[in-house]
Amino acid sequence: MTTIDTLRAESATTADRVAAAWSDAHPVVRRTVFAACVSAAATSTVLPAPAAVRVGVAGAGVLLAVAALVDLHERKLPNRLLLAGLASALGGAVASFDREVIVASLIGMLLAGGLMLFVRLSRGLGMGDVKMAGVVGASAGSVALVAAPLALAIAALLASTYGLLAHRRRVPLGPALWLGWVLALGCSAAGWLT
Repeated sequence: MTTIDTLRAESATTADRVAAAWSDAHPVVRRTVFAACVSAAATSTVLPAPAAVRVGVAGAGVLLAVAALVDLHERKLPNRLLLAGLASALGGAVASFDREVIVASLIGMLLAGGLMLFVRLSRGLGMGDVKMAGVVGASAGSVALVAAPLALAIAALLASTYGLLAHRRRVPLGPALWLGWVLALGCSAAGWLT
């Protein structure tokens, strides 16, 4: 199978993967994902950023929440959703026509993705986690550059705490990355990050 055939197959099944994750999820998980999508949109409205950045961040947040649902179901993050989230985050930064915002978004993506890649090489995380961290960094970095590594730190704390309490060595990192993202952006909205 060629790379193009693989991409077509993945493209055709992303919606199926989301639908399967949704239908197999417990009703509480479904409500949580819905609340996560609403919170992503709501949080973006109060961010200290240009309107285009807020729209891009909202889109990225919704896509990250849906990707986290698939990660819970399959233990694998869907590339198409992550690519769409990255396009939304970077697109919002570019549409702001502010060079500092664009640079901060790119640096956030490289910083968060690079930090996660380093962890992947030393601890064996999946590449999907690295990609999702890049999306988190791009969207959070466009608001406040310090929010990108803060989101990763929060995610690491949440995932490790859950792993300890649940007595699990491996946990899906997607939900923790989303929660770290929204909490870091919440800190930014509250004016705690500059």
